[in-house]
Amino acid sequence: MTDFRSRRSQLVRGISAGAFAAALMVSTSAFAQTTATLQGRVEGASAGSTVTVTDTVTGRTVTTTTRADGSFTVVGLRPSTYRVEAQGQEPEEVTLPVGQIVNVDLGPPEAAAAEGGEVVVTGTRGRAEVRTATIGTSVSQAQIENLPQTSRNFLNFAALAPGVTLPAGENVGIQAGGVSSNNVNVFIDGTSQKSQVGFGGVAGQNFSKGNPFPQSAIQEFRVETQNFKAEFENAGSAIITAITKTGGEDFHGSAFAKYVPKSWYGRPFFDRPGEANNPTGANPKPDYKRWQFGGDLGGPIIPGVLHFFAAYEGTRQTSPAKIVNPPMLLPGAIRDRFAGNFAADFKQDLYFGKLTLFASDADTISASYFLRQETDVKDYGDNRAFEQGRDVGTESKNYQLEWSHRGNGFLNELTFSYFSNFTGTPTITEGPEYVLTNGATNFDDDGDGVPDPADADDPSGGDLFFFGANSFQQANEQKSYTFKNNFTYTGWDNHVVKTGIKISMNTLRRIEDAFANGSYRFAYQRFANEDSSIPYRATISLLPPTPMEADNVQVGLFVQDDWTIDDHWTVNLGLRWDYESNNFNNNYHTPEKVATALRNYQPWQAAGIDPEDYISDGTKRKPFTGAFQPRIGVSYDVNGDRDLVLFAGAGRYYDRNIFYLASLETLFNNIRSDASVNFCGATGLPTCAPGLLQWNEAYRDPNALRAAVAQTGLSGDIWVINNDAKVPYTDQFTLGVRKRLGPVQLSAALAHNRSYNAFIFVRGNRQTNGNYTDGGFGWVRDNFPAGNGLVPGYTGRLNIGSSEGKARYTALYLTADKTYTKDSGWGATATLTISDAKSNQAISFDEGQMFNAGKQDAFGWQPTRNLERWRFVATGMGDLPWGFQLAGTLTLASGPRFGNVDFSRTPPPNCGGCFYYNDAGVFSPKQKIAYKNLDLRVAKTFKVPGIGGELTADFEVFNVFDWVNRSYSTWGAGSGSNPTREENNTVGYARTFQAGLKYKF
Repeated sequence: MTDFRSRRSQLVRGISAGAFAAALMVSTSAFAQTTATLQGRVEGASAGSTVTVTDTVTGRTVTTTTRADGSFTVVGLRPSTYRVEAQGQEPEEVTLPVGQIVNVDLGPPEAAAAEGGEVVVTGTRGRAEVRTATIGTSVSQAQIENLPQTSRNFLNFAALAPGVTLPAGENVGIQAGGVSSNNVNVFIDGTSQKSQVGFGGVAGQNFSKGNPFPQSAIQEFRVETQNFKAEFENAGSAIITAITKTGGEDFHGSAFAKYVPKSWYGRPFFDRPGEANNPTGANPKPDYKRWQFGGDLGGPIIPGVLHFFAAYEGTRQTSPAKIVNPPMLLPGAIRDRFAGNFAADFKQDLYFGKLTLFASDADTISASYFLRQETDVKDYGDNRAFEQGRDVGTESKNYQLEWSHRGNGFLNELTFSYFSNFTGTPTITEGPEYVLTNGATNFDDDGDGVPDPADADDPSGGDLFFFGANSFQQANEQKSYTFKNNFTYTGWDNHVVKTGIKISMNTLRRIEDAFANGSYRFAYQRFANEDSSIPYRATISLLPPTPMEADNVQVGLFVQDDWTIDDHWTVNLGLRWDYESNNFNNNYHTPEKVATALRNYQPWQAAGIDPEDYISDGTKRKPFTGAFQPRIGVSYDVNGDRDLVLFAGAGRYYDRNIFYLASLETLFNNIRSDASVNFCGATGLPTCAPGLLQWNEAYRDPNALRAAVAQTGLSGDIWVINNDAKVPYTDQFTLGVRKRLGPVQLSAALAHNRSYNAFIFVRGNRQTNGNYTDGGFGWVRDNFPAGNGLVPGYTGRLNIGSSEGKARYTALYLTADKTYTKDSGWGATATLTISDAKSNQAISFDEGQMFNAGKQDAFGWQPTRNLERWRFVATGMGDLPWGFQLAGTLTLASGPRFGNVDFSRTPPPNCGGCFYYNDAGVFSPKQKIAYKNLDLRVAKTFKVPGIGGELTADFEVFNVFDWVNRSYSTWGAGSGSNPTREENNTVGYARTFQAGLKYKF
C-alpha cells in the first residue's frame, strides 16, 4: 500500500489525479479558558492580609491579599489540588477543576489578624461555584481513568453532559443544542481543535475512528452546553475545554495495554448465523483484534524550576472483515474474481510533550508539542470491490508557547501557537473506475425490440457493482498561526474583569479529484471484461485536480465582567466581537462562461431569480463586521450559602461557514468540470445521433476520452453562492435552579435555542415556466431535460447556495452529581435530557447539498433528523473490599428520528426520475426505548513489591446484556408509504470484552 505521507506530499503539490487525492479536516488555532479560579473569604481579616496559594503537584506558590471585607480571588490557577491554611489553623485541601470557580471560606483567624493577618493557601477542597448561568459538566481524572469505554477517546465522556449526543458508532461527532456537530468547538490547552474546512466540528474526526489526543495526557475537561462566557469563540452549541498534565516535583509515570481478541468481540446481532443478514450461516465471524498501549512520564529536570511531561499512545486494530458480495445477477467469473472477506488495518500514533519553566515567582512559561498520525483502509465492501478502498489518514501538529505573568491584582496570559491538520482519502489503487449496471437507460436490454422506459420489463440501468480505483479522492489542509493575549484584573472590589484579543492567520487548502481517471459504465448483460467490453456511458473530469486555497485572518475581541454584588446576587456580563477577512470565498470571480449562462438562463427569468445575486466580480462579498455577541447571566442565591440558587442567562453565539462549502463554487465552475457522455456506433450501442459520442477504442485511455469530450464544449455542473450569504449564529436562553442535597448537587434547567443562517446548496434548475416542478419544491430531481431546465452548454445540475436554514431547540435538563472522593469511596452522576428539536431543512446533518428540494424550506418546519426526544445517562463508581473497584455507565434513549423516502408517490407531470425524499425527522423508532447500553468495568490494584508502584488489572464488558440497538436510516427504516420503522443493522457494540493492565508509579 502506498505510504500515506508520500501520498499527501504528492497531492498538496497538485500532481495528476492518477497519483491521488485526499481529504483533510482543518482547524484553526484559538484559545479558551484552561485555568481555574479560587475565591473565598477570611472572616475577621483586615484589608491587605496576605493569601498564598501553592500547587501541591508542582510546588508553585502564588500570593494575593484580602479586600476590606476579607474576601480574596486568585485567578489563572492550573487545575490541580491545593492546600488552604491560616496561621494557627490546620491546612485543608481544595481541588480546582478546569474552567471553574471554587470557593473556600476560612474561619476567624484571630491571631493572624493581630499580626497582619497572613493567610497561607497551599491547597484545599472547596465547593464548586453554582452562582452562574452557564450549564456545564466537569469530567474528572477519576472518571476518565475508571469509567468503562470502548476506546481511549476522552471525548466519549462528553455524553455525561446534558444536551450532548455522541453517535454509537466508531466516529465521534459531538452534537448539541439541536444543530450539527459543526457548531461544537473543542479546546485542548486553549488551542481550538475546530474543523475549519470539513464537517464534524473537531478536526480529523469526521472520517476517523481514532482519538484526537492521548488520553493519558488529559488531566480533566469540562463541557459547557448553554450560556458559556464571551471568552469562547466559533461555537454555536457547545464547547469543551481540556487541560493537559504537567510534570510535578516528583517523578511519576505509567504504562498500559488493553486488548480485545477476535473471540471477545461481539458479532452484530443480524450478522449472526440464522439472522437476517446471514440466514444460512455461510458467513463466518470476521477477523478482529485491537491493541491499545502507551505510557507517560513526568517530573523535574531542575526541581522547582523546570519540569517536563511526555505521553505516547498507540492503537493497532484489525477491523472486522468486510464482505464483498457481488449481486447474484452478475456472471460467475465476476463473482469469483471479486467476492470474499477483506480485513483492513487501522493504525494510530499520538505523541505529546510539555516543558514548564517557573521563571520567577510571577512568571510561568510552558512549551508543548503534539503529533497525531493515523491511517485506516475503508470505503469498500458489499457491492464495492476491495480495490475500491481508500486509505483515510490524518496528521495533526501543534506547537504552543505560553507565558503567564502575575502582578498585584492582575494576570496576563500570552500565547503563541502553530496548528496544522491534514486529513486525506487517497485510493489504494490507481486507474479508471468501472461500474456494472442492470442494463442501460433507454436501451433494449432484454432483446424484445422495445427499450425502456416504454418497456416496463426492461432494466433501466441501476448500479450493481463497482470495481477498479475509486473515482473520488479529496484532501484538506489548514495551517494557523495564532497570537492571543488575555488580561484579568481583580483589583476592583467584587468584580473579576477579563479582556482579550486573538489574531489568527490561517491558510485553508482543499483539493478534490473526481473522475480524473474516468468512470466507465457497462450493462452487465453485455460485459465480459473491462478490456474488451464496450461501455455505454462514461464520466470524465476535463481538468486536472488543482488545489483551492484561501488566506483568512481571524480577529476576536472580548470583555467579561463577573460581578458578585453580594452573597445573593451574581451577574456575568460579556461582549464578544469576531471578524474574518475571507470567511466565505469573498474574492471569488465568477467565470465569464458561467455568468453568461446564468444571465441567459430563461427559467430564472420566469422564476424571478436575479442572476446578479449569484455572480461576483471579486468585490461583491464583503467581510462581515457585525458579529457582536452580548452574553449575560444572572444568579440569585436564596440563602446566601450556595445551597439553593436560581439562575437565568441569554447570549448570542456566532459560528462560521466551513471552507469546504465555499470551495464547491470554485471546484465545479473553475476546476472539476466533469462531464458525462453516452456512446454510440458500436456493438450493443445505439446508432449515432446528436448528443452521442462515437465509440473509439482509444477512449479506454482516460486522457483520450478527456480530449474527445472537451471538443464537445460541454461542461458539467454549475454551483454558485448567493453574494449575500450570512454567517450562522445561535441565540441561547436558559432558566434554571440548583439545589444541594448533602453531597449531591442537583440541577434543573430549561434551555431554548434559536439558530439562523445555516448554509447549504439546493437545486437551482427551473423549468421554462419558472417552477422547480409543477408539483412544488419537495422532490428529488436530477435529470432536467434540455430545453426545459438544463442550462445550455452544461450537462449537470445547477446548484445555488443560500443561508436560509433555521433551527429551534427546547430542552429540559435534569442532572445529579456526587463527586467521587477517596474518603467517600463512591461517586455517581445522572443526566436526563428531554428535547424538542425542529428545523426548516429536510436534510441530515453534514450534507453539502440539499439534493431533495429546490428550496431550503421546501418541507416546512419538522422535527430534526438524527436527534432524540430524550436521553438518560448514568454513571457510578465505587471502591470495594480487597482493592477492587466497580464502575459502570448506563445509557437509555428514544433513538434518533429519521426521514421518509417513498417511490410510490406519483411525481409531478413532466418530471422524469423524480421521487419523494423527506430527510427530516419524520418518524421515530417503534420502541419507546430504542437504544439501551450498559458498560461495566471491574479493576483490582496491587502493590508491586521490590520496585514499588501499583499494578492495576481491569476487565470491561461493553453492552453487558447484549441488547440489540438498531440503526435507523431514511433509506431503510423510513422507506415506503408505510415504512417498517426498523432495519436489520445495528449501531454500537454487541457484547464485547476487553482486558487491560496498567503499571503506575
